[in-house]
Parts: sequence; structure tokens; C-alpha cells
Amino acid sequence: MPTTDEILRLMLSQRGIKTETQEVLESEFPAIVTKIDSVIIFTSNRTRIHEKDVATVVDLTKQYGGTLGILVVPIPASEKVLQTVSAYSDVLQIFHVGQLTCDITKHRMVPAHRILKEDEVKAFLEKFGINMDTIAKSMIADHIALEADKPMLPQIAMKHKEYMPMPFIGTQDPVARWIGAKPGDLVEIIRKSEAAGATPYYRFCVASV
Repeated sequence: MPTTDEILRLMLSQRGIKTETQEVLESEFPAIVTKIDSVIIFTSNRTRIHEKDVATVVDLTKQYGGTLGILVVPIPASEKVLQTVSAYSDVLQIFHVGQLTCDITKHRMVPAHRILKEDEVKAFLEKFGINMDTIAKSMIADHIALEADKPMLPQIAMKHKEYMPMPFIGTQDPVARWIGAKPGDLVEIIRKSEAAGATPYYRFCVASV
């Protein structure tokens, strides 16, 4: 059976991340901290993780120059901790070791998932008549401030998903998490059936559903 580290590397490599080199980092946080490309991995043997630990991991990820932090814990985290992780889901993922025993995308019951590229997102929005300017005006009318220097889709996905007229997939969804979907991503899911063949479905990735 592959090790947790091997499964992590496999998962990251499928996202296009270079996994050839790994750097062990010094940290006062009670975990083994390693850096693979721009991903900071915190492997903890603590059975109890608190909300403040989540915030610490996010801060350390940024301090180490990472674009994503992955916290690996021995047992499933509490619902409260998962909610806290969701609030930081643009920069943090959490797995317990039981979720890192195999490549779940290879299971015959799991449909293929992939994150749409930027040009595909633009084409999708145009095809289905989803006008971001109209959505922005609705949000402004509701006194919701948008940061002009940041992409709009992630801002909607983090706190205002109700303005996006399409089905959702949460960042804690097992396959969305495996492929590295972040709030604001559009995920294509290919479902197969004998009657219809391969049919694409689309989901808007949000911090929490």
C-alpha cells in the first residue's frame, strides 16, 4: 500500500505541481512541515485540531512563501474546524490520513472531474448567458462591496454564492479537494450512462455549500 506521502505527491502531480524536490522546514508548529513547489504541507500527529491552529497554518503558509497549505491530521477534524478551513479554502486544504490511502479519482463510481481553464470559463459564461456585470450591479445594489483589484468569481464563491445562477460544489467535496478546486473555479463533471453516453455537468466551486 502506498504511503500518505506518496499519495500526496501523486495528488499534487496530477494538479501539475512539480513534486521532484521536497524541502523540510523548521517550525514551532507541532507538525512536520515540508515544502513541495509552492505547497506547504503540515503533517500533524495531534488527534485534536482547534480553530486557532487553522489560522496559524494559514499564516505560516504565507510566511513560507506558499500559495497553498495542506494540513494532514490522523483522524477526521470536527465540524467546527472544517467550517474554519472552509473560510480559508482559497489557501488551505485539510485531509485526514484515511483520505490519503488511494487515488479516489480511479474508483469506477467516481465521475471524471476537472477545473475549467480561464478561456473555457469565459466561453461557459457567454454560452449560458451569465453576465458578471449584471451580477456585480445586483451585489452593489445590495450594498455588497467588491474589491476591484481582485477576480470577481472567487469573491462571490467565498461569501456570496447565492448570486451565481448555477449549481455548487463545495471545497470539502472529496473529488473537488483532490483536484485542488478553489472557490471561484468552475468544475466540469462527466457522468456516463448507457442511455445518454458521456454527459458534462458544471458546478461552481464555493467555500461551503
